[in-house]
Amino acid sequence: MSEEGTHDRRLLVYVVVSLFLANIVQWAICRVLHLGNPGSMIPDVKSFFHMRQWTDSWLPMMRSLDYFQSHPGMPIYDAKLYDTLIYSLASELPLWALRKLGMGDAAMLRVLAVLSWLAVLGVAAVSLVMGRWLLRKRGAELRWPAVLAVVLATLGCYPLMKGYSLGNAQTFLSFGFTVLLLLWTTGRERSAGVVAAMLTAVKPQFILLLVWMLVRRRWGAARAFLACGAVLLAASVVVFGWHNNLDYIGVLAGLSHKAQSHYANQSMFGTINRMIFNGENLGYTPYVYTPYIPWVYRVTVATSLLLVGLVLVYPWRRLRGSTADMAAMGIVSVAASPMAWEHHYGIVVGIAAWAWFAHACWMKQRPWMLGVAVFLTCNFLAAFNYLYDKAGWNLLQSYIYIGALLLMGWLMHLARSGEATTLA
Repeated sequence: MSEEGTHDRRLLVYVVVSLFLANIVQWAICRVLHLGNPGSMIPDVKSFFHMRQWTDSWLPMMRSLDYFQSHPGMPIYDAKLYDTLIYSLASELPLWALRKLGMGDAAMLRVLAVLSWLAVLGVAAVSLVMGRWLLRKRGAELRWPAVLAVVLATLGCYPLMKGYSLGNAQTFLSFGFTVLLLLWTTGRERSAGVVAAMLTAVKPQFILLLVWMLVRRRWGAARAFLACGAVLLAASVVVFGWHNNLDYIGVLAGLSHKAQSHYANQSMFGTINRMIFNGENLGYTPYVYTPYIPWVYRVTVATSLLLVGLVLVYPWRRLRGSTADMAAMGIVSVAASPMAWEHHYGIVVGIAAWAWFAHACWMKQRPWMLGVAVFLTCNFLAAFNYLYDKAGWNLLQSYIYIGALLLMGWLMHLARSGEATTLA
């Protein structure tokens, strides 16, 4: 058997064993210990295969458009909705276009369900295209075990499946970030800048990618980002007006001071509040935010600045400006937010695929840290929630956040190791 064939099989074995441990062994251990059923991601997977989803993002966006059409002179962000609109108005433009075409609620929800379903499959497809490109750079080919492994890893990725079942816009962001990685890896930096701007139009935290491009002096990508951003902003102003777009600044300011401590919030803010038993943990009440504690807010901000600064000033050596460097900033764009829900980490699938095909499968020593990081970030390890009332131990409820930081650390360590290459 060829060496690359062995690597393909290793990847498939890792994915199968990971899914088995997270979904079968975890359940069995809890039953043996009489802890009950810890929960699983099976309902989310079923929702995907039946193409059913909730309306977590879609309904606030649709109702905001309806409010705007009925009250064109009133501030959109003041609309009384079933949930708060937290996205920029530029992200509403595709839905606005569908409304202009006369599409009703049911048809629009169906279109969004189908498109986000395709976006999940697109994560796997783009990851495989990227993997094939990286392998061919070294004279190897993509084989069926690796293809099967990537497909299984995508469909078994809890954050990705959760985002789809919720009906959350993050599904498109996870796909878009994977496309961004492919474009950057293959040297199409201007196109990558356009994609990054589109991601930022939905999730403002991705503005850190522009900061990263400027610090790394990738001027072509930065100019493309700014040009695309200007076009999106201009279109949003034409459709919704200056006053509504400016109101989004106040929305962002408010969001920076409030978040929720529910276990699904995989951030420093959520971690600290759960550890000091401030706010909800297992339960979830819409519209109810965790009581504000100044020092928790300050630690969250300090940690976010530390993570951003660490990626920007870290001596990446030959990997400076590489996909590894960009991927680390992508992780920070999610993890540094005070409200980083589980499904926000769907971007890890593309990062893990790049990490394997670009470097890990060629390493002499097995990349255990990468394996642990991806296992923690991509699986639903609900058994840790049994520790919710155990002081100190409930830190483990933040396993996705911990895994994301480990993945960032592995990418940074890669730059210092002798096994790093400059092909991507």
